[in-house]
Amino acid sequence: MAAPIRLVLFDMDDVVYVYRRADRIAHLAAVTGLDPAFINDRVWGEGLEAAADGGAFPTPELYIGSWCDRLGCSLSVADWVEARRRGMRLIPGTLALIERLIAAGLTVAVLTNNGPLVHLYRETLAPELARLVGDRFLVSSSFATLKPDPEVFRRALGQLGFTPEETFFIDDLPENVEGARAAGLRAAVFTTPEALEAELVDAGLISAEMTMAG
Repeated sequence: MAAPIRLVLFDMDDVVYVYRRADRIAHLAAVTGLDPAFINDRVWGEGLEAAADGGAFPTPELYIGSWCDRLGCSLSVADWVEARRRGMRLIPGTLALIERLIAAGLTVAVLTNNGPLVHLYRETLAPELARLVGDRFLVSSSFATLKPDPEVFRRALGQLGFTPEETFFIDDLPENVEGARAAGLRAAVFTTPEALEAELVDAGLISAEMTMAG
């Protein structure tokens, strides 16, 4: 018999917040004077962000320094944070589901592929989510690997104090869901809040009495 779910673990970008890299880059271009395509190529095209998500720059100082080195210009933490904030839009339906899960007595946490500045400034970047999950807001760089590596889930759950068998994971990327399942978690691919609601009802985690559709 399957263990009862006690923890629901959410991805952040494109699950709780729509993430628009173009909006983020537009602000970076405005404050640095650099071409948006150059910023995209140097930071994302050449793998800087993926390396950072995997723990290559574990402290905020090393992380922002890596951006400055790669772009060849000065970039303040404040401007980095504001650019990241501008690239995020809350998905109210997902937040409402998180609130329902908490009301049902479940613990909710976040595991996002991101670096140390997202963690440090989570209350500025994702205030609605940070308010609900508190110190259970985890970033992959803290674990020296990133989704979809099954090990990141094991390390995150070790910190949270839950087992894979009692955890339900939600992510918009199928490969991350497969990584979670390989680590022993139950998991679902996020498409819309309405579809996720149906998954959570089917899993017995929330009641079907007050659904979005109804």
